[in-house]
Amino acid sequence: MTSPSTPPGIGHNQDPAPVSLWHKHMWERARAEQPDRRLPLAVVRMRMARAAELGMGYAEYAALYRTAGRDPAGLLFTPGALHLRLKRRLEIPDTVRSHLARLGTCHLLALAPEGEHPTEFLEELREVSNLPFAAAAAMPAATAPWPVLASVVRAALDPLRLPGTAIALIGAAASEARLCDSLVTAGRLAGVLDRDTYFRPAA
Repeated sequence: MTSPSTPPGIGHNQDPAPVSLWHKHMWERARAEQPDRRLPLAVVRMRMARAAELGMGYAEYAALYRTAGRDPAGLLFTPGALHLRLKRRLEIPDTVRSHLARLGTCHLLALAPEGEHPTEFLEELREVSNLPFAAAAAMPAATAPWPVLASVVRAALDPLRLPGTAIALIGAAASEARLCDSLVTAGRLAGVLDRDTYFRPAA
């Protein structure tokens, strides 16, 4: 039998002993990362339906929910995530447009490509996509300092009065991965999804 000051052994299923805040943090993190095995079936079905409304798989939705502790209310897309082509006129692939057109209740947000004014970009994006994008902010440089990254996120979210935890970032893994990770941390977003995962055809 262990004394009150002795941590339980490996494999125990008790609450953490009051050893340190670090032990408590790691315990809560491990618990948060467990699969949703004990959720009532009705809740799982409701979340599966919501994942479909957001155009993502249940696994991705569940991971975002566990991290943020809430349902995503919006999606923030990088230029790479939307597969935007900047020619004489902005172009967006039909597959991307049709995917987003099927979404349920969800705020659509975007980051403007380098050199594009966010307001003008937002107007053109709405026109070429025929989708109700709600807000846009300037895409920061990969080397932008932490305060700049945070301000970019707030510029997109403040018009809608949304907290960072209500937003999932969609980015291009190959070219934007590091910047997306920094935006998620600086803006305290729910998480990031790779565009190829998000836009993959339904099975």
